[in-house]
Amino acid sequence: MEEITWHGATIAWARVADLGDFTEADLAAMGERQLARYRQLSGARAAGFLAGRALIRTLVVGLGGGDDVPLDSSCARCGEDHAAPRTPGFVLSVSHAEDLVAVAVSRGSTPLGVDLERNSAEDRVAELGPMFPAGSTPDLAGWTRIEAAVKADGRGVEIDPNTVRLEPARSVPQGAGPLVWSAVLPGRRSPVQVATLPGPDGHTLSVARG
Repeated sequence: MEEITWHGATIAWARVADLGDFTEADLAAMGERQLARYRQLSGARAAGFLAGRALIRTLVVGLGGGDDVPLDSSCARCGEDHAAPRTPGFVLSVSHAEDLVAVAVSRGSTPLGVDLERNSAEDRVAELGPMFPAGSTPDLAGWTRIEAAVKADGRGVEIDPNTVRLEPARSVPQGAGPLVWSAVLPGRRSPVQVATLPGPDGHTLSVARG
C-alpha cells in the first residue's frame, strides 16, 4: 500500500492481490449487507470490492476510527446497497482500475471523491467522445477530475459529465504542489476543488473536495 495526503484527506492505493488476507468474516464485521452485496458479485469485481473494503478499514483504523468500521452503502432513493460507502465520523470514496484499488478518506463531513484510471486506457478516452461536443472531449487527467468532482458532489451518474466546468482555481509555483481546479457542477451553489495528484505508476489519480 502507498499513500499521500491532500487537503486533509488521506489517499491510498494497493494491488487487489496484496489485500487478499481480508476475508468474508472481516467484511461481515463491517455489515451483513456489505457481505450480501459482495456475494452478488463474481470474479474480478468481487475481488476488487473486497479489496476496497479492506483498504477502507485499514485507513479508517489508521486515522483513529477504532477497530470497528461499520459501513452503509444504501441508496437514499431506493434503499439498495449500491451507493458510495459511508461510516460515522468519516467521508470515503473508492475507485478501481483493473488490478488496483484507490481509497480516499478524511475525518468530518466535507465531501470527497477519488478517481483512478490507467494511462494506457486509450479505449476509455475514445468512449468519452459521444458525451461531449466536438472538440471539447477532455484528456484522461481531465476526465478523472470530472469523475472525482461528480463523486464528491454525491449525485454521481445523475450529472451529465458535459455539464461539469473545470477552471484553474489558482496558480501554483513550479514544485510547490499540484494545480487546483474549481469544478462547477449544475445545481450546486459552491464549486468543488479538485487536483490531479502523483499516484501509482502508469495511472492518473484525481481527488476532489466539496
